[in-house]
Amino acid sequence: MVTPLAAWLAACLAAAAAPDRALPAVAAAPCIACRGPALDPRSAFSTADWAALERGGVLHVAPEIPAAPADPSASSTAAESLVDRPPQQVWSVLTDFEQWPRFMPLVRETRVERREGPSLWVAQKYRVWLYPMQHTTVYRLEPELGRLEWQLDPTAPHDIAASAGHWELLAVDGGRATLLRYQATVNAGRAVPAFLERMLRDRSLRQMLDGLRDEVLRRFPR
Repeated sequence: MVTPLAAWLAACLAAAAAPDRALPAVAAAPCIACRGPALDPRSAFSTADWAALERGGVLHVAPEIPAAPADPSASSTAAESLVDRPPQQVWSVLTDFEQWPRFMPLVRETRVERREGPSLWVAQKYRVWLYPMQHTTVYRLEPELGRLEWQLDPTAPHDIAASAGHWELLAVDGGRATLLRYQATVNAGRAVPAFLERMLRDRSLRQMLDGLRDEVLRRFPR
């Protein structure tokens, strides 16, 4: 006969061993970038620029600046790159936050602290030259749109005043490749030197986009 105490202990052990069904894998979604723009991404580029993307180049582009920016002291940057893999594979690497230190420049440590619906709170530590920095970023996942938005969590310890931006994935060649778009807006605040703000904003753009592409190719060889 099973005693109430034994039954309670068995239930606790089973709950601990079972996967947390409330937190499905970040990369899990019915489709990735399937509800994004239907236009051919090539139409936005010159022949020379598209050829540069196909060779692995990173294009610096004009960021989308709202007519009335919420933070006039902030500055923005944007870039685009082409990854010769489907959006699903690019998304799975991009949203593997705790592995970012492997392939993202400046990032030294990441830890997913909380998840609520499509939003994740990710604690991050950086080192820009000799300056250690930290903050928590709130990422909002919209996999069907191929969009990952973020903003600084002002309620957590942070060494910069504000940060926001997004990644966007667009399917190319019927989903066989992915056009990757990145934009960031940063206000480092008075405590951070201007050159650090530029590095945080740009995140060594080429290194970052190259690192992400190389990690996708490494995980999904053909």
